[in-house]
Amino acid sequence: MNDSSARNSVLFLLIGFWLFLLSPLALLAEESYSVSGVLIEGNRNVDTDAIKMQLKHRSGQVSAADISDDVKNLYNTEFFEQVSASVVPSGTSAGTSVVKYSLIEKPLVRKTFIKGNDEVSESDLSPILSLGPKRFMDRSKVEALIRAATSYYQKQGFYDAKIEYSVVPSSDGQVDITFSVDEGKRVKIRKIKVEGLKEIDSSDLLSSIETRRYKWWNSWLTGTGRLNKDMLDNDKTIMRQYFLDHGYVEGSVSEPAIERRADGLYITFFATEGKLYKFGKIAVTGDLIDGSEQATLADLKSVGGETFSAASLREDTFKVSDKFADRGFAFVNVVPDTNLNREASLVDITFNVNKGKEVTINRVNIHGNTKTYDNVIRRELTLDEQERYSSSKLRRSQQLLQRLGYFEEATVSTSPAETDDKVNMDVNVREGSTGSFSIGAGYSTSEGALFNSRLAENNLFGTGRSASLNVDVGTQRENYVLSVNDRRFMDSYVSLGADALRTKREYSDFDRTLSGGSLSAGYPLDKIFGEWAEDFDFSTKYEYLDININNVDVQDAAQLVIDSQGTSTASSITPRLVRNALNNTLDPTDGSMQDLSVELAGLGGDQQFYLAEFRNGYYQPLFGMGNGQLVFSWRFRVGYGESWTSDPFPLYQRYFPGGINSVRGYKARTLGPKDERGNEFGGSKEMINNAELIFPLVTAAGLKAVVFYDAGQAFDDDKAMAFEDLRQAYGYGLRWSSPVGPIRIEFGFPIDRQDGESSMITNFSFGAPF
Repeated sequence: MNDSSARNSVLFLLIGFWLFLLSPLALLAEESYSVSGVLIEGNRNVDTDAIKMQLKHRSGQVSAADISDDVKNLYNTEFFEQVSASVVPSGTSAGTSVVKYSLIEKPLVRKTFIKGNDEVSESDLSPILSLGPKRFMDRSKVEALIRAATSYYQKQGFYDAKIEYSVVPSSDGQVDITFSVDEGKRVKIRKIKVEGLKEIDSSDLLSSIETRRYKWWNSWLTGTGRLNKDMLDNDKTIMRQYFLDHGYVEGSVSEPAIERRADGLYITFFATEGKLYKFGKIAVTGDLIDGSEQATLADLKSVGGETFSAASLREDTFKVSDKFADRGFAFVNVVPDTNLNREASLVDITFNVNKGKEVTINRVNIHGNTKTYDNVIRRELTLDEQERYSSSKLRRSQQLLQRLGYFEEATVSTSPAETDDKVNMDVNVREGSTGSFSIGAGYSTSEGALFNSRLAENNLFGTGRSASLNVDVGTQRENYVLSVNDRRFMDSYVSLGADALRTKREYSDFDRTLSGGSLSAGYPLDKIFGEWAEDFDFSTKYEYLDININNVDVQDAAQLVIDSQGTSTASSITPRLVRNALNNTLDPTDGSMQDLSVELAGLGGDQQFYLAEFRNGYYQPLFGMGNGQLVFSWRFRVGYGESWTSDPFPLYQRYFPGGINSVRGYKARTLGPKDERGNEFGGSKEMINNAELIFPLVTAAGLKAVVFYDAGQAFDDDKAMAFEDLRQAYGYGLRWSSPVGPIRIEFGFPIDRQDGESSMITNFSFGAPF
C-alpha cells in the first residue's frame, strides 16, 4: 500500500468515528418531552411569576431546542449569572415530568460610592454613574457608565481622566460599587489652526466654529478652551458650511489632528477651498406670483454673477415660499435645484414651485389662558376666522402676544381643519407673573427714615388693563401716585390712561407739595401709515398740577429755592412717540425700545417751560450659556429742560439721580447740583447710561446674574451736559423672575467716590426697570 492510500484510509476512519460520536447528540436534540409544568429554584429577588412570564414553553410537548431558547430568554433579562435546565420527575404524580430551571442571580447593588473627584462634584457625577435603585450588578453596564463619565470629564477639560471600579460583597448578599476617579489636570486648548487654505483667512474660518482656545480672561465664565470631541466633529460640518456660504462649493475638511504637549492641546484642521463659484442662471418653474417670473424672483440675494452662498439660497427659498404663503398658500412647496457648471465655475439655480391650494383660517383656538380673557388675546391677532391665510400675519400675531409681557410663552401655529382648504389657528399661552411689588426702607441724615413701595399689575384681572400705586412715606417725604391704563379701550386701538398724585417733600430749607392728575390717549401709527410703522405708538398727555413751595428757610436756602416759594399751577401737554421692538416688555432679552417726549407747559398755568426727554433700551443676545443666553443691554436716557421765561427751570421738575434705576453706586437722589452747603436742588438736564451683562443661572427658575457699569449726572441750568462730568459706578447682582414678580438685589460701588459717600450701596427691589 502506498502512502496516498494509507492517508485516505486513516481519513475515512476518523470521519466514521466522529459520526459515531455525534449520532446520540443528534438524537437528543430531536428528543421531545411531555411535561406538566416548570420548576424554578435559586431565585431570591426576582419574582417566580415574573420568571415564568419569560418562558414560552411551560407544559405539553417540549423539545431540547425549546428549553434552550427559554434558557436564552432568561439570560437576556440580565438578572442571572447562571441558568441551567433539566427534565426531572414532577414528584407529584407518577410518570409525569417538569422542566427544572436552576438559577444563580446576579447580586443587587446596595450602594454606590465615588471617590477621588475633587474638581467635578458628586452631584454632577452621581446621575451618570448610577445603575438606578435596586438594580442587578452588570459589569457591561458599569463599564458603559464609566465611558459616559469619562466623556463628561473630557468635556469639562479633563482629557486624562480615568475611572476604575471595585465590587465589594456585603453580608446580605448584595454588593457595593466604588468608583475611583483619577481626574488628572484640566487640559486646555492652547492653539487651533487650519492648514491648506489659499484664499480664505483662517482666522475668519476659525471664528465660525464652536471649539475655542483657552483664554484666561473669559474661559472661566464661558467654559471654552476645553476639548469636546462631539463639538470638534460638528466643527467640520460648520467649516464645510462656511465654504458653501462663501462660494467654495467643493471645499473639504479632513479629520483634525490633536497634539498633546506639556502645556495643553494643539489642534490642526486640514482644509482646501477649491474653486470659487458664482451664481449662474436663476429661474423658476411651476407656479408664479401674479403669473410673473420677475415678481416671483424679486428681492432675492441669489443674483447671477454674485458669489454663490448656500445661506443666501436657503434664505431665498424661504422668501419665495413666504411670498406664496403670504397669499394664502399655506402648504406651498419650494424646492431649489442646483446645477454645477464646473467649467464656468457657476451654480445655476431653478426654484420648483408647487403652491398647492389657497387656504383660509377656519377657527381660532386659544389654550392655556387661565387668567387672561380670550378677547385680550384675540385683539392682538392680525388674522381672524374665515380670513385668507398669511404667514407674515401669523408671525406678527405671535410677536404681539409675546410683547404684551403677560405670558411666559406664547406660540401661534396652525393645525389641519375638516377640509384641505382650511386650517385652524392654534394660540397656546402660558400665563406669567404680571404683578410687581417693590419695597424699601432706610435712613439717612438728609432724609431721615424712609419707607417706599410700589404695587403694580400689568394685566388687571386678566383684562389687559394696568394699574399701579406708588407710596413713599418717611419723616421728610410723602408721595402717593395712582395710575390706571387701558391700552385697548373697548377693544379698539385707542389707549387711555389717567394718573392722580399727591407728593410732599420736606427738605432742610423748604417743603414742596404737588397735587393733581393727568389724562392721556394714544394710537398705534401702523393703523395710519401701514406696515413700516408697526412698532410705533403715538400718545398725548394733558397734566394739571398745583405746586406749593413753603416753609422756606430764607437764611440757608439757595436763591433758586427762595425765588420758588409760594403756590403756582402748571398746565402742560406732552406729545410722546414710542417705538417698541422688544421681544418681551417686562423681561427683554432681544430688541430695542425708544421713547421720545416733549412736555410743553404754559397755557392755562403759571409755569412756563419745556422738557424734552429721550430714552433708549437695547438688548442683544451674545451667545448661548447652558439653557439660556448671555445678554448685553444698554439703557440710555437724557433729559433737557428750559424755562420759556427768564425764570429758572422749575424746582419740581428738576432731576435728582442716584439709586437702583439710575446710578447704582450712589444713594437715591444724592447726585446732581448742590449749593455751597451741600443741599441738592436738582438739575434741569440729566444723562444716565446703564450697561449690563446678564447671565443665566437657572433658566427654568428665571434666576439670572448681572454685572453692570453706570454713568450719569444731572446738570444745572447754566451748565452744559458733558461726559467727563458723569459720576460712575460698577457692580453686580442677582435677578429672579419669581412667582410674585421680578426681584432684584444689586450691589453698587462708586468709581469716583467723594467725601461723605458710601463705598458700597445695596439696592433691593421687586419690579422691573425700563
